[in-house]
Amino acid sequence: LFLSQFVSDGIFKAELNEFLTRELAEDGYSGVEVRVTPTRTEIIILATRTQNVLGEKGRRIRELTAVVQKRFGFPEGSVEV
Repeated sequence: LFLSQFVSDGIFKAELNEFLTRELAEDGYSGVEVRVTPTRTEIIILATRTQNVLGEKGRRIRELTAVVQKRFGFPEGSVEV
C-alpha cells in the first residue's frame, strides 16, 4: 500500500512538473514542490518571473489552480498553488 502511494505520488509530481514546464516555459519555471497536509495539497511553483505566474490580480494562478484540480481529480478547494 505504501509503495503504491509512493509510486502514484511520483507519477503525479512528474506529470505536474511536465504540465507546468509547458505552461510556464516563458516565466522562468525551474521546478515544483508538493506538500500534502491532511486538509489540502500545497503546490509551490519555483520560477524567476513570479509576477507573470501570478498574473494580473492573481488571475493566472487561480486559473492554474483550477486546471490542476480538474486535471488531477482533486476536490474543489483542496489545492493551493
